[in-house]
Amino acid sequence: MNNLIDLYVIDAGNSRIKLGVCCKSNIIDIQYFNDISLLLEKIEQNIPIAVSSVLNAEFKNNFQTKNNPVFWLNHQVKLPFKINYLNPETLGVDRICNVAALSKINNLSNRLSIDLGTCIKFDFLNAKNEYEGGSISPGLQLRFKALNLFTEKLPLIEPSTYVNLVGNSTKSSIQAGVQIGIQQEIIGLISCYQEKYHDLKIYITGGDLNYFDLGQKKGIFADENLTLKGIIEIYKLNA
Repeated sequence: MNNLIDLYVIDAGNSRIKLGVCCKSNIIDIQYFNDISLLLEKIEQNIPIAVSSVLNAEFKNNFQTKNNPVFWLNHQVKLPFKINYLNPETLGVDRICNVAALSKINNLSNRLSIDLGTCIKFDFLNAKNEYEGGSISPGLQLRFKALNLFTEKLPLIEPSTYVNLVGNSTKSSIQAGVQIGIQQEIIGLISCYQEKYHDLKIYITGGDLNYFDLGQKKGIFADENLTLKGIIEIYKLNA
């Protein structure tokens, strides 16, 4: 497989680092890391790297040890869509990448990405390929941590893949409140978008995607690699 690799794409989020190994713009392998040094060990020399990172400058400095050409994404690079956001310099690169992926899908339709990560991010791209903005709210882990941090007695709970509507313990009550609450929040926001924008295509991604069954609903598509696909599209436009 090594002889086929022509690009590495990296999505460095708040919770983990996701590495996509690519050949001819196709992702052929996915790996996850919590340690930047382990990530760098996996990357072969001289192969280009395209990075979307919400992390600090120290993360960027780690790549100086490699001989690879590194492309860092931001709002100033060439993008396959127009930004109508009021302050694009504050726009997260992960959101930019998700919208870039949307721009190559159903490009005659209104499109919405929903990213279930550290934060829950909605991003709307209209049928003219213009990015209008979206919304940001606390994600799954942030809500669990907030209940533990800002109360005296509530424990820190892990999410579950199966949650009862009526919790019969403190643990299951927190899981019901957080996870079913998020589910209904997302469904409600989707309904608002669908009422306002016709012919809306919806794509859901993010590390917490598997805790929700939103992808089973009509007109909603799950793509856990949406951000990486967006990185590829932006890299191709700037290479």
